[in-house]
This record gives sequence, structure tokens and C-alpha cells, in this order.
Amino acid sequence: MKDALYFLPMIAHALQQPDPAAALRDALARIRTMGHEPRYRLGYEQFLRFLDMARRPEVGEADVPIAQIAEAARRPMGVDILVERDGEIISICAFGATPATRTIGGVVAGAYLLRLDTGRVLWEGRLAKEDLLWARAFPKQPLRVAADTGESRRQMTREIALLDGTVILRVFAGVESGTMEIELKVLEVPK
Repeated sequence: MKDALYFLPMIAHALQQPDPAAALRDALARIRTMGHEPRYRLGYEQFLRFLDMARRPEVGEADVPIAQIAEAARRPMGVDILVERDGEIISICAFGATPATRTIGGVVAGAYLLRLDTGRVLWEGRLAKEDLLWARAFPKQPLRVAADTGESRRQMTREIALLDGTVILRVFAGVESGTMEIELKVLEVPK
């Protein structure tokens, strides 16, 4: 999927430069050059189809005018990651265009699913008491309390890289329940 959309972060990066017109010319040259490599061929074909469709007054069967597409494209970028436990949504983590971390407390044992708001599943698995409860995860380590150390002690039990490391899921054990941390990193621009 990343190679099929290689051109998107390049365009986004160019548009954020002090001289976007010059940066876009450079980006388009890189997109064209990379498009000749077998790895990026599908992405380049999609890029060309997108350009062709953008020139038309209407797009697709829904007859959406280009002006509406352009307006939607101007809205701030972002993504929502939905967290489900045993089939129920327990949290919606909204991320903007910059790197960020979201924390979900009160995590108890169960079947979990992380998915994008588009429906794409990022991770599916079980979190057990051994992942979430300090006494089970670290039976030989005493739990330090905040009054003893001046700060609470968190210790990770699991770390899972998703989408080639663009999203990181971390699980921390607690006294009565665990904590889930989701970190979204910025996509790197191919050179």
C-alpha cells in the first residue's frame, strides 16, 4: 500500500515549502522518475489516473464536481483510529497531521481491534491479564507508588509496530487495569 501511494507524501511535503511551485516541480520530477521503477509502477499509474480525473468537470458515478474535491482537500489532514474491545468501540483517537500520542486508560482483558475510520484493520488480538495487571505481568517486582518516587512508574508489557512503524501500539500494566498508548508518526517523504 505504501508503494502504491508513494507520491502523496511527496506532494504534501512540497506544498509545505516556502516556494511550493518550485517544490512541486521537483516533486513531480521525482514522482515521474520513481514511477519507472517496478516497485512504484502501480503508484505512478494511480497518480496519472488521478491527474486525468482531476481535469474532468465531474468525477466518478456520484458526479462530484472538482470544486467539492478541492474543498475537501483543503480541510486539515487527520485520521481517526477506533479502538474496539469485544466488538464495542471504547475509544476514538483523533490524530492531526503532526506526530502525536493518545492514551487510553482502564484497559481490561479482552479481544481488541484497532482500525482506521476508513475500516482498515490495523491490529487485532487479545490482551490478557498478564499484559494489563502489574501483579501478573511483573510478579517479582513490587509496585512503587507515586508517593514513594515522586512519580508513577509505568512499565511496558507489549509494543507492536503497525503500518511499517507509522503507528506504534504500546500496552502498560497497572494495578487494576492497564493503559494502551497509540503513537502516530509522520510519514517520511521518499527521496
